[in-house]
Amino acid sequence: GADCSGFVSTIFQHFGKLNDRYLSADFPSVGKAVSIDNMQPGDIICYSGHVAIYAGGGKIVEAQSTKAGITCNRSVYSKPILAVRRL
Repeated sequence: GADCSGFVSTIFQHFGKLNDRYLSADFPSVGKAVSIDNMQPGDIICYSGHVAIYAGGGKIVEAQSTKAGITCNRSVYSKPILAVRRL
């Protein structure tokens, strides 16, 4: 299993966009800031204590919980968005 920051870090490391593993608190400062109105699939969505990847269509892909695992069924607006970042 993976926690949210480990999941997002691993995905972006696989595609050569990150070199290190980040914690969820680190993600609001990586890459380039993007407005919520301009988010695109692949953008990093930062929440308080959580991070996910925007999948498009209003959904996020995330390490949701130990029980649920990696999911792609929650709304990007399921929690207040702190930042959207693009690598």
